[in-house]
Amino acid sequence: MRKLLLFTCIISFLTVISCSRDEETTQVSLTEKEYLVKQTIIEFTNSAIKTGKYEAFIKNVSQKSATASLSQVELEAMIQEFLGDQTQAFLDVYYQLVALNMTAEEFESIAHQFEYLILNLVTNSGKEDSSCCSFAGGTDGVPDGGSVIGVLLKLACGCQQQ
Repeated sequence: MRKLLLFTCIISFLTVISCSRDEETTQVSLTEKEYLVKQTIIEFTNSAIKTGKYEAFIKNVSQKSATASLSQVELEAMIQEFLGDQTQAFLDVYYQLVALNMTAEEFESIAHQFEYLILNLVTNSGKEDSSCCSFAGGTDGVPDGGSVIGVLLKLACGCQQQ
């Protein structure tokens, strides 16, 4: 009987330890996500906004979509070209963020915790532009707001959270 009681206590103890470790892992993961989102916004500001590459990208997309609707393939090519023009620091944190398989909704909710950084993006990009918001939000058949890059573009445009 004592052996059974000892065995039961050991199993219970191991179960409690295992559960507490899972909670710590989840907390670190959330902290890591918050850090990566913050770094992505900071690096996007330095790489795209301050250099004018973001504004040129939006202008280019607006011009091309004004004459004809962009296909998803054309849009993906433009986004890849835009990403290719960015600094390595931005690309590193961006691809780390993508590797986490974070949903766009999760990215957006975490990004809005850093409202002060988002305001800097809006200030640096000049103004809220309705064509930029429609592009970033995916209403013109262009990036869906369901991708991390789509949400990042929408935040940089200064579009309101939907």
